[in-house]
Amino acid sequence: MSKLNHFSVYGVEEGGLNGVRLESVSIVGDPETIREIGAFLIKAAEEMAENGLEHLHLQDVVEGFDYEKNVDFIALNGFVVDF
Repeated sequence: MSKLNHFSVYGVEEGGLNGVRLESVSIVGDPETIREIGAFLIKAAEEMAENGLEHLHLQDVVEGFDYEKNVDFIALNGFVVDF
C-alpha cells in the first residue's frame, strides 16, 4: 500500500447526536459484507473525483438497507467539507 494523505474518521454513538473523532475503527462483518463496504468507498471516491460530490451515504445505495442491523457509512469529500 502506498502512503496515505491525511484523513480523519468520525463516529456517532448509537442513539447519539454528536460525532466524535475516532482513533481506530473496527468493522465486524463477513468477508462479502466487508468487500461490499470497500466497493462502496471506491465508488464514492470515483464519484467525488469526477463530479465533486460533497458526500455519499452507504444507506442510499444498498437495496433494503436495514437501519436496525446495519451502520451507515458516510464518505465525505475532504476537498469540499471542512471537519
